[in-house]
Amino acid sequence: MRQTKDILEQLESEYSNIDYYNIIIDKIENNVNDNPDIAIESCKALLEGISKFIWNQVDSTYDSAIADKMDFHPLVRKSMNKLAEFNEDIEIDFVNKINKLIVSIGELRNRRGDISHGKLSPKDYFSDSQFSNLVMNITDNMLHYVLHCFSKVKAVKELAYEDNPEFNEKLDTENDFGFLSYSKALFEQDIVAYEQELQDYLETLELEEHE
Repeated sequence: MRQTKDILEQLESEYSNIDYYNIIIDKIENNVNDNPDIAIESCKALLEGISKFIWNQVDSTYDSAIADKMDFHPLVRKSMNKLAEFNEDIEIDFVNKINKLIVSIGELRNRRGDISHGKLSPKDYFSDSQFSNLVMNITDNMLHYVLHCFSKVKAVKELAYEDNPEFNEKLDTENDFGFLSYSKALFEQDIVAYEQELQDYLETLELEEHE
């Protein structure tokens, strides 16, 4: 799964915990030939996990309790639709059609998976290595494309007062309230106005840098 590994490595500088998914990728690659059903089940887990990661990064209202209760197909679809709200270039219709195909991975996981649903030995159904390689390659290509689209999006981050000390100092200097902090009061009492002034400040800095 070279493509997915490569783009995860590119994203590590901004999202340090994203390297966790390499553990699942290793499990896929180590089992794809000798234990096909474990590899297929791990593909499903990887898709589900990265979908949650993307949804959480682009949507400040993400609720893990809700996401954890969702079935595989609606979870991935929800994540992709959320991503499409921030990157209109993503081929969302195509991605959702591929998602329908990937639903079969979840169905195979329920019927053949060795990990999440313990099976009586011998199992009734087994996958062969050619099929597990196909599932792995579909997963690799799908995630590479989706993470590429995600990389173009600036993740939603909850605004914190402490993140902008120079801007806060500028506001306080321009609006002397004695012992009171104008910037702090504005942040706590009118966050929308604070965000707008911050945006104007950042745009001014950017213009000055280009001149």
